[in-house]
Amino acid sequence: LLNEAVSIMKGEEPESAERECLVDMQVQAHIPESYIDSTNLRLDVYRRIADIRSEEDALDVTDELIDRFGDPPDAMKGLIDIALLRNTAVGLHIDEIKQQYGALLIYKQDIQMREVSELVRQMGGRVLLSAGRRPYVSVKLQNDAPIDLLNNVLRIWRSVAQNQRIKQLTVCF
Repeated sequence: LLNEAVSIMKGEEPESAERECLVDMQVQAHIPESYIDSTNLRLDVYRRIADIRSEEDALDVTDELIDRFGDPPDAMKGLIDIALLRNTAVGLHIDEIKQQYGALLIYKQDIQMREVSELVRQMGGRVLLSAGRRPYVSVKLQNDAPIDLLNNVLRIWRSVAQNQRIKQLTVCF
């Protein structure tokens, strides 16, 4: 409870150990054996990367990898990016993200119209809302790299969520 209260006061989404987000994107994201040959070390690094929660964490892990193993290959950078975006998505109550048919499909527990409206405002006709049995938002890739597009979507939704929390705090006072 204390951690949740501190997160809320910082303007962050409280963490929940129960939440997960499945990410299925066409991105090279792994630790090559040629970079870290020891299985045990690779498993340790996978665990460390899975704990990335912020840009600062990502930079710390990257610096540590450079110090220990040299410059990380692109597949490692992809893994770090995916870990950060996945954990950001968990904080936004996103259950699943998948790349399919030239678009990112984003499945969210509770899709808010203000989130979709802001995406449409900033991304135009690239955004579609599917309100079927399992609702999702689809964002066309066009010429964007999948990671860059996902980063933009999550940035927009974080902004919407933060503005909503500010409004809620204003109403309380």
